[in-house]
Amino acid sequence: MNKKYDYGIVIGRFQPFHSAHQDLIKHALSLAEKVVIILGSARSAPDIKNPFTPAMREEIVRACFPKDKERLIFRAVRDYPYNDHVWTAEVQNIVGEIAEDDEKENERIAVVGFFKDKSSYYLNLFPQWNFEEFYQANKENLKINSTEIREKYFAGDEAWKNLVPETVANYLNAFQATDFYPNLKSEFEYLAKYKEDTRFVGVPYKPVFITTDAVVVQSGHVLVIRRGFQPGKGLLALPGGFLAPDSTLEDSAIRELKEETQIKVPSAVLRGSIKDQKAFDYPERSQRGRTVTFAYFIELEPSLKDGLPRVKGGDDAKRAFWLPLSALGEKEDEFFEDHYSIIRHFLGF
Repeated sequence: MNKKYDYGIVIGRFQPFHSAHQDLIKHALSLAEKVVIILGSARSAPDIKNPFTPAMREEIVRACFPKDKERLIFRAVRDYPYNDHVWTAEVQNIVGEIAEDDEKENERIAVVGFFKDKSSYYLNLFPQWNFEEFYQANKENLKINSTEIREKYFAGDEAWKNLVPETVANYLNAFQATDFYPNLKSEFEYLAKYKEDTRFVGVPYKPVFITTDAVVVQSGHVLVIRRGFQPGKGLLALPGGFLAPDSTLEDSAIRELKEETQIKVPSAVLRGSIKDQKAFDYPERSQRGRTVTFAYFIELEPSLKDGLPRVKGGDDAKRAFWLPLSALGEKEDEFFEDHYSIIRHFLGF
């Protein structure tokens, strides 16, 4: 096998893998001896944007290339919506380790992709490797996008089957028979109604929502809740909620914290323990629509005598409890939206 490159790097979420993705990987295989497929959104809680785990996506892609299984290398990376540098370094390390294990040179590596829209900016983040832009020969496949497929899939519109390879359609049909699908479909229907109910009428703008969240830590623990309602029912989250018209951001954060956790700490003490605050505005952070949250970092003084303050779920929270910081990693894929990233930001993880 005499190819232009040792490795072709293909990066994507593939939620789900569709015909245009298949053409892209075929092109990468024509250029490189091996193709490293970087699967994004690893360790994310399943939702209507990321319904399939990395293991499921790898299985689906491999099934589409039965003759090239030995040439495909899969790795999964987390999303870092507020730190491209960490994400880039993780991809660099993955590729570097693969090349080092095979004793290959860095010069014979290329990122293979195409600039679909502004979300493809990540293709510019690896100047140390060559870039091979993929030009879709099948113009119909240019119109395919995963968002449309997911919408049709969860809405029960069978037209999605025309947008994916037959092998993928078989996998997605089987997924509909699992216990995961009904919950995701219910979430999809909830969010569709939510967007319809909150849309502006007669105004050429989409609504922008403002929320507040509280990151409360004490003695190596962070205060979290289990969400009691959709969206994200059953997932871990920070205590918080929507900004009321007559409330300041800080007032809202303290009020929601008290309502959802019933924490046995006076409001004045909570306010006095605010160490930092930040707006988290990643455009796609919420499936409800454009939602900007203002998070407050509250660090309570440790107390050997009293221990952790008593908490109890209330309002929208099914449960409230103190999560040991050592357990954050193992619970990562149970967090709602970007709340895990928000905690990491304040804790410097």
